[in-house]
Amino acid sequence: MRQRIVWGALTAVAGTAAAVVVAVPFGAAGDDQQDGDPGAAASSPAPGALGTPGTGGPGTAPLPTGKTGTGSDPLTEDEEQRAEELALAGDRPLRTGSEGVRGREGVPQLVNTDLADTSVSEGDDRIAEVYFYDYANDTLVLKSVNLTSNKVVDTVESTGSQPPPAAAEAEAAADLLVDSPAGAGLRQDYKAATGKELTGAEQLKVQGMTYTARPGDSGGLEKCGEHRCVRLFTRVADGPWIDTRAYVIDLSERKVHHA
Repeated sequence: MRQRIVWGALTAVAGTAAAVVVAVPFGAAGDDQQDGDPGAAASSPAPGALGTPGTGGPGTAPLPTGKTGTGSDPLTEDEEQRAEELALAGDRPLRTGSEGVRGREGVPQLVNTDLADTSVSEGDDRIAEVYFYDYANDTLVLKSVNLTSNKVVDTVESTGSQPPPAAAEAEAAADLLVDSPAGAGLRQDYKAATGKELTGAEQLKVQGMTYTARPGDSGGLEKCGEHRCVRLFTRVADGPWIDTRAYVIDLSERKVHHA
């Protein structure tokens, strides 16, 4: 079973000048709130971009059923995988003309897969909701998949909708920050804490939360909400938290902004 988004609080340990005590929310739905109240949408540990799945259609092997739940039981890992494959199998434009967070054409960014609220009793069909973000046109795509009939029963596309970022999106944002001139303080603090050079997100533990534009935002921040923007909570592995809240990473434009 994949880990779900949960609430929690993590406390930073003072490292160098930029390492501060930070309370980190895990998994609230919504947008970045006022300073000092980061009750925003935190990054989901959903996997990253998906490639083209098997269709399971005529002339091919049927999709494996695997372990299944009933009623309002959380989706099993097998159900999540099947829902994600079915969500893409019948949508050729999405799986060939979309773009993920790393810029790969034809690979939509998987954001999250969860049980729909309508799956509430043992007699109901199991409906999974699969969310993709298409960076080619900043569109959120929701596919509702009936796991009992193995069919997509609804597709909703929207712009300006920003669910919690997936772990892959938070990691991509961290890479952009590390490589940016704005990341000089992060690199310095990492070296002070570890004695090593910081070269990529794989050396860190990161959580991301969505950021949408506030009144008065400018310099590119005013596009956040229309664009996919995240703030990061960044930690040295087995070490202190380093405060990176002053930066907003626009994943749509691949730019780092000072908030």
